[in-house]
Amino acid sequence: MASAAKKTGSQPTVDPQAQKLAEQIIEILEEKSASRILSINLEHVNPYFCIFVIASANSMVQLKTLGREVQKRLGHELRVKGLKTDDIESGWVILDFSDVILHLFLPDQRAFYNLERLWGDAPVIYRSQDLIAESEAGNKKGQTAGGKHHGD
Repeated sequence: MASAAKKTGSQPTVDPQAQKLAEQIIEILEEKSASRILSINLEHVNPYFCIFVIASANSMVQLKTLGREVQKRLGHELRVKGLKTDDIESGWVILDFSDVILHLFLPDQRAFYNLERLWGDAPVIYRSQDLIAESEAGNKKGQTAGGKHHGD
């Protein structure tokens, strides 16, 4: 994984094959400049999946490029091959690798569906540097605003 990548500390164990596949997916996403990449361990939260990888694309073109590149390089691992035009136009592409599910979003769709919140009790395996910075900025903003009211 790239140096901007960060694995979080002590999380429950993940199936090693699923972990390796998730890492390969993340490497491709980083190479193609996906943003806000997050990998979460669902093994103890949902019996059907091991890992969700969630990432954002900044445009419809990038969304299509990300999906196609992952498919081109790891297509042999996919359960269902082929990107559907409707999926790309919807702003949410799902690639099912059995134990790893990749969710690629445009920003508005990612905010609307908010999978991070839905699966918020699942341990984080990986968080890209931009998500780390975003989280730290949010924490600092919360501390600065803490308890002050306008007009006091």
